[in-house]
Amino acid sequence: MNTIKIFIISLFIAPVLVFAQNGTPLPNAGLTPESPFYFIDKLGEILREFFTFSPEGKARLQIAFAAERVAEIKVVLETKGVDAKGLEIAEARLREHLGEAAEIVIKQKNKGKDVSNLAKELNDDFEESKFALTDSFKSEKKALEAREDELEKQMKAAAKAGDTAKAEAFAQELGRVKAQLELLELKEKEFEDDFDEEEEKLEEEMNAQQKAEETIREAEEEKAEMIEEAQEEGAEIPASAFVKFDRLLSQARELLARENYQGAKQLAEQAEDALEGVDKEIEKFEKEKERKEEQVKDEEEQKQEREKQEEEENND
Repeated sequence: MNTIKIFIISLFIAPVLVFAQNGTPLPNAGLTPESPFYFIDKLGEILREFFTFSPEGKARLQIAFAAERVAEIKVVLETKGVDAKGLEIAEARLREHLGEAAEIVIKQKNKGKDVSNLAKELNDDFEESKFALTDSFKSEKKALEAREDELEKQMKAAAKAGDTAKAEAFAQELGRVKAQLELLELKEKEFEDDFDEEEEKLEEEMNAQQKAEETIREAEEEKAEMIEEAQEEGAEIPASAFVKFDRLLSQARELLARENYQGAKQLAEQAEDALEGVDKEIEKFEKEKERKEEQVKDEEEQKQEREKQEEEENND
């Protein structure tokens, strides 16, 4: 009997301890949907919900569960790939958590309670989970793109060597990788839509000024992360890359100062959208740079080959 009690208590507190000890928005994944013992994770969360009594606590708990689902998705993506069965389970549970958290806030407001602070707190946590999930998709996308580039090189080398069988094998593998990339982008878009839908519900409960300030800050942070990531990868950012973003965000700040909060929020959102174009511009810039370097290398090799042939002919 004592053993059973200890087991139940451990189910209730273990996820909380992991989350607190990490000190980060994203906890350890623990058991994932790929595990036959995943039901233990579900049981632990049921117990945590049972022993949480206030609506505010229940809403915060759903956000904590959402962070755990994000951690599971990250692990499954890294270990099993984008077409893993367990990914759909974690995705479905993540959507449930987000929906339940927003629903709790809405119900409390309908009862006449002031939920603006709680809505802002949950919205901030939504963003942390969203960024963590975005990073997971980005990491997997980079890994697949690296594999795609490598396969293309191997396929070209095999074709150049006249090994058609090997070239065909590389081509088939390349097709599978491209399909995984397409699926990954589709899932990423689905998640963005889900997050946006639930965030909109929470944002309706926040005041207009908070919404505008929050959106401007998020845009600034997203730009800073993009610059930092480019620096870490040694990628060059074209001088014109952030012109549209900077212009829109500057206009958003001006509207914020004039207390046009709705307009400020809309312009800040447009600035965030403009960053997608920056990502593509950096990628295009890097690919063009790589193409030119490859061209110079090929020309140098051809030059050396001609010089070698001329030297052989002179020796003859």
